[in-house]
Amino acid sequence: MPDICLHCGTPVPASRHDAFCCGGCDFVYRMLHDEGLDRFYDLRGDKNLPPVPAQALRERDYTWLEQIVQANPADFTLAVQGMTCVGCVWLMEKIFSRMEGAAQIDVDVLRGEIRLKMLPGVFDAVAFAKQLQHFGYLVGPPQTQMGEKPAASGLERRMGVCGAFAMNAMAFSVPAYFGMPEDFAFAGWFDMIAAVSATLALLVGGSYFIERAWSSLRMGVLHIDTPIALGIIAAWIGSMGGWVAGVRGLKYFDFVAMFIFLMLVGRWAQHAAVERNRRKLMRDTSIPETVRLIDGEENLPLSALQPGMHFRVKSMQTVPVAAKLLSDRASVSMEWMNGESDSLQRDEGQLLPSGALNIGADMLDLEALETWESSTLKRLLHARRGVDQRDTGLERLLRWYLAAVVVVGICGAIWWALSGAGVTQSLSVMISIFVVSCPCALGVAVPLAEELASSRAERLGVFVRSLALWKRLMRTKHVIFDKTGTLTLENPALENPAALQKMSADEKTALRTLVRGNLHPVSRSLFDAIGPGLEIAGQDVQEVVGQGLEFTDTTSGHVWALKRSQDGAADAVLTCDGKELAAFRFRDALRAESIDEVRHLQQRGLGVAILSGDREAKVAAIAAQLGLGREHWACALTPEQKATWISEHTRHDALFIGDGANDSLAFDAALAAGSPVTGRSFLEQKADFFFIGSSLTFVSGLLRIARVHRSATRRVFTFSLSYNLITAVAGLMGHLSPLAAAVLMPLSSVATLGIVALTFRQSRMRVDAARTHPDSPMLATAAPAL
Repeated sequence: MPDICLHCGTPVPASRHDAFCCGGCDFVYRMLHDEGLDRFYDLRGDKNLPPVPAQALRERDYTWLEQIVQANPADFTLAVQGMTCVGCVWLMEKIFSRMEGAAQIDVDVLRGEIRLKMLPGVFDAVAFAKQLQHFGYLVGPPQTQMGEKPAASGLERRMGVCGAFAMNAMAFSVPAYFGMPEDFAFAGWFDMIAAVSATLALLVGGSYFIERAWSSLRMGVLHIDTPIALGIIAAWIGSMGGWVAGVRGLKYFDFVAMFIFLMLVGRWAQHAAVERNRRKLMRDTSIPETVRLIDGEENLPLSALQPGMHFRVKSMQTVPVAAKLLSDRASVSMEWMNGESDSLQRDEGQLLPSGALNIGADMLDLEALETWESSTLKRLLHARRGVDQRDTGLERLLRWYLAAVVVVGICGAIWWALSGAGVTQSLSVMISIFVVSCPCALGVAVPLAEELASSRAERLGVFVRSLALWKRLMRTKHVIFDKTGTLTLENPALENPAALQKMSADEKTALRTLVRGNLHPVSRSLFDAIGPGLEIAGQDVQEVVGQGLEFTDTTSGHVWALKRSQDGAADAVLTCDGKELAAFRFRDALRAESIDEVRHLQQRGLGVAILSGDREAKVAAIAAQLGLGREHWACALTPEQKATWISEHTRHDALFIGDGANDSLAFDAALAAGSPVTGRSFLEQKADFFFIGSSLTFVSGLLRIARVHRSATRRVFTFSLSYNLITAVAGLMGHLSPLAAAVLMPLSSVATLGIVALTFRQSRMRVDAARTHPDSPMLATAAPAL
């Protein structure tokens, strides 16, 4: 059996005995081959895909899409979750071309969006969305409608403009390096064009670094942009002075423009990688943006909701504010608010808390008891993690570095002046030292290290959303897990799968029809276990709240039902005309290889703990399986208590992994945070990283990648320090001309890029060697895939 999934390329958990990491990948792989679309894998190449999420195979609410089609019947844009490669583009184009009324599709992998043009009234957008869903792609409202403003977009524009200015400055500076006489007729024009190009580059691109450096200095913080800004300003002032005074040795116009361009490229690469991962996920559509009043047709914004208003919440949507139930019965889940995976039944007149998810089949009538602004859900949704914590070590290093640069530059100028050199030569020495001290190599190489580390993480099914993640992981001393949906699977596991295997094809079809669109944990678990397939068309499945599901087959007249067991021997039973056909039992199941992963983390000296809002018995059972003592887990915690526990038991050195709204405040208290993609949580948008798949082995893998990232950046820093010392000495001796600076800058950048690439390549070779010789004690620690 291969050690990577045949569909997505991520590691196959040891608990599975086929060639797939999950049932979703198995289903999509077979579907692609059955429909003759297996060329997808040739186009995918060795590019890893996200594992197919379980929610991609379940019934989804596409009311929002119908509203988009009504507003824009011929042309609209959708966000897509799951796109990664050219194979995805090809597959989507193939699926689109098979649809009646399809005109044109434009797939933007980087932005995670598709733009559709179709014949109004002919093209079925919902059917197309469901087709994409069958192949593992989830569609949602476009990012622009969700208030997303990419941080990289501004840098993109600056970079493009400054690239043109850099080309101009280089083109009109090179002739002087190759001996163009100063009395040449167009020499003055060449200098003016180079000066204008460098000045415009300073205004457009250099201002980005100067503003950030100034802002950090005003707050008493030293930022990496400070030496960048110093070099840019010194080189530009010196160049302008040299141009006005007619001193060729002070003209650094080409350096100024090219340096700004390269720094923008590096900074854009960092932000673009993060934005790309952020766009891989869509907003949770189960949290409504508007509500419909019972006595009105219009949709009311949540901000306008007031106590006493009567409103409705559809199936699969969240109750936004605390409310009184006006409907007869309700079935709700509080799993992502308090960690309880069991469904709750409520009767007319009872209260529903803010954040309760309507998992019943019917719409609920409710009376608001509070405003949206005062609701718990709103507070948790808008709780956002603060800015990156100050790196006092980096600030101290930058302080000494800048002090040394300024002192050496000024002392060098004074020494040359006292030695009888003119003012021009003295200034040239000082400016050359300021110029070569710019961390150009770091500005280009560090983004490459970020990109390579993120690529390694994607092979583990992990997508990085924060530039500070790798630094935070190196400071991590504790790993803390939420229980429900994080340590355990999103749904309870079927304890007796043999019951499904004994069922006939007709019975499986009836069961699939019963559970296909129901959000109850038991229904979700059964659907995932039985998998997509044939259903009895045209059936109206009714939910008897607190009892189960049933429908009457209009063809045969049989009454099929999935209900609670009367004697308590099972959690659910399938019946036909009252006769029991199959009984199902469920239990909380750990994610694949969780026990081994916790053991590995403890062996690395990390503290492991569980914080859960679930009941003591359930948390204790999971902790026992993981071998955690009583002091390493806590139960029945509120969101505030989780955050307090982290603050009291760690020194801001904890990695917290959770998936529910009750984990939001814990995210704020932790040093780093991660979240699984469950299809109902908003925490993926708040986490430093999110992961897709059923295994937890990625945690050790992330820590290993962080070590490789640190090794690469340390090597680059060592090289840059050596380079700056050598060039500073050359500047003090008066041997560093503008031409030398212009040549050394790109060469040093290329060298640092090579160092980073070599470091990651060496780590990959160690991993490959560990796979080939797994018994080697020297290589055992490298075995998990990077």
